[in-house]
Amino acid sequence: MPITDSLKRLQWHMWHHWRQYAQHSGSMELSNSELDYLYALMSTENGLRLTELAERMNVSKASASAMASKLEARGYLQRLPCSEDGRAMRLLATAKSNALEQEERDVYVQTAASLEQNLSPEEMQQLSQLLAKACQTLEIG
Repeated sequence: MPITDSLKRLQWHMWHHWRQYAQHSGSMELSNSELDYLYALMSTENGLRLTELAERMNVSKASASAMASKLEARGYLQRLPCSEDGRAMRLLATAKSNALEQEERDVYVQTAASLEQNLSPEEMQQLSQLLAKACQTLEIG
């Protein structure tokens, strides 16, 4: 099977499992764009200022502000005063957002467990090494 087909099937497998988790948790309400914003916020421990979020997402400050307001209204982010700049607010992921991250982790754990059932320990080690090498060569956010 060509690698393109294998990658497509692997992606479909993980997407299918993520959708199953999301249907139970209600997180299917989020668009891909909204998820991208949340992942940007969850990638930092101390959250981001609006300007930092806009830069990270490569959008205008107005667009980032609109998305932040939308996500805040739905309970996915909170605003707290910035300790470094009294005029600014920090945007932080909420427990609701962190639950999404756990869902995603569960999908990866389930996929890895499925692979372990069908591959020898040596094959799993080889797969792990090859995937790590492949990821180093890709631009991954």
